[in-house]
Amino acid sequence: MFKKIILTTVSVLLGGYMIFVLTYLAIRPNTEECKGTNIEITGDDYGVLTNKDIEEMLSHKNLAPTGRLMTEIDCSMIENAINEYSLIDECQCYKTHKNLIGIRINCKKPIMQVFDKHEKMFYIDHEGNIIEGVSCAIYLPVASGFIDRSMAGKELLEIATFLQENRFWNEQIEQIYFTPKGEAVLIPRVGNHTIEIGKAENIDEKLHKLKEFYTKGLNKIGWNKYNKLNIEFDGQIIGTKR
Repeated sequence: MFKKIILTTVSVLLGGYMIFVLTYLAIRPNTEECKGTNIEITGDDYGVLTNKDIEEMLSHKNLAPTGRLMTEIDCSMIENAINEYSLIDECQCYKTHKNLIGIRINCKKPIMQVFDKHEKMFYIDHEGNIIEGVSCAIYLPVASGFIDRSMAGKELLEIATFLQENRFWNEQIEQIYFTPKGEAVLIPRVGNHTIEIGKAENIDEKLHKLKEFYTKGLNKIGWNKYNKLNIEFDGQIIGTKR
């Protein structure tokens, strides 16, 4: 009986000690220095963003964590600073038990390069978000002409999404030009003609009709016979000969 009481007392004391140690470790401030960063970047299919870019960005904003006390590092400030870059879709920053700062970044995916009416360059992603500040070249369909930035989530997104989902036209269309009336002109890689589609709507139907004309018509009479092909109107293809 006495032995059982001793064992029970020891178990209770040991359990209390473990609770104390774990609680103490959880709440005590970490006064050690940050040893570095562990940066993970996902969603960047074109290799636009590098770990070095993030480190330089944080250094420029005086937020570089390496060498600072872990208690002085504000993860939310790091997240906010990185999220200011329009290429970033989401950023998570956290502290590790090894005195490292973990940074997980998910990037937006550009699907079209755009030069607006002021010749300012930007990209749009699959939701029509504007992406700026990308220094390296990304080979995507290019839109230019009389473009206002309000068109990013409308006309530009309509055409860019169609091209992304249709391999034939994505490979065939090299550039998109918008006229002062807001009508789109497609410039193909093959053939010395332009394709006038009018407003950026019902693109699937218009280009399906043109693809049939390519197969049944231009393959027989030659791809350089026409200077312009207008597919703006339903059921019609109006060709202007050279």
